[in-house]
Amino acid sequence: MKNTLTTVAFTIVALTLSLAGYSQSGKEPLRLVQTISIPGVEGRFDHLAVDLKGKRLFLAAEANKTVEVFDLAAGKRIHSIGGIGEPHAEWYVPGSNELLVSIGNETTGAFKILNGDTFETLATVKIEVDADNIAYDPLTKYVYIVNGGKDSGNTEYSLISVIDTTNRKNIGNIRVGGGELESMAVEHSGTRLFVNMKSLKQVGIIDRNKRQVISTWPIPGAGVNTPMALDEMHHRLFVGARQPAEVVVFDSDTGKVVAKTPCVGDADDLSYDSAHRRIYVTGDEGFISVIAQADADQYEPMAKIRTRPRARNSIFVPELNRLFVGVPSDGQQEAEVLVFQVEP
Repeated sequence: MKNTLTTVAFTIVALTLSLAGYSQSGKEPLRLVQTISIPGVEGRFDHLAVDLKGKRLFLAAEANKTVEVFDLAAGKRIHSIGGIGEPHAEWYVPGSNELLVSIGNETTGAFKILNGDTFETLATVKIEVDADNIAYDPLTKYVYIVNGGKDSGNTEYSLISVIDTTNRKNIGNIRVGGGELESMAVEHSGTRLFVNMKSLKQVGIIDRNKRQVISTWPIPGAGVNTPMALDEMHHRLFVGARQPAEVVVFDSDTGKVVAKTPCVGDADDLSYDSAHRRIYVTGDEGFISVIAQADADQYEPMAKIRTRPRARNSIFVPELNRLFVGVPSDGQQEAEVLVFQVEP
């Protein structure tokens, strides 16, 4: 009887630790090393970007209508870029020292190129409403931006606008069905662009040279697919779904679903850490899901790292071995950026 009780007690303790987010070794895969306060910034955040050489982080404070700029070496905010509209995503281009920003809401849409030092607007390219996620092809220096609108019959349509950042102009729109589009992933070893067709519960595959959709992959048993990341080495595409909350793993060659694993609720950003073979997912539920990649077809939840509710946006920077998480103000605690060091 004593042995049985001991076994039960051990099982309860082990389960409690697991639910609290501890790995089996008792060591967290992510360690909080810094908290950067953002006083005076209210409302929802969106995506982040990084300037490695300048050691700067950029955060789209969507509701505040600013892009917040942080000095990572000093661990503090150094600038707030205002007067540009509602930012959703950024991309820093080191060669030209330019910050690319998507601007949009239900009535407007634009793409802006800012000087990386002064943050002066160098160019504004008009696109359709609801401009959101950005994908960048460093070879062509083209930016892909999801947006959309309504035709003369009031029917909604979705677009991916292709912006030539060298000549600072829109060189074409790729029509991608209807409904809302979300995250994209550029294939660097080929010509494909993957996009989450959130409303249709599909992944769209686009030929970047032809600028057209060449295939769509349904997401069986899941939907509201929002973030994504690509593991080109193992030919795997990771898609974060919200209904139910899980990461769906596709074979990027065939479109076949090879695995599913639970993740944080209302996921909005997802990163793949190729060095440690892990997936990091952040969502409104208020924690980071760390998922271990045993091999191309095997994935296991590794840890749940507590953040705060609505801390949905993040960026993993492999060169720094760090994950940055944007945490909006909740009315009692001010907004923050949480900096996590990846542990082996």
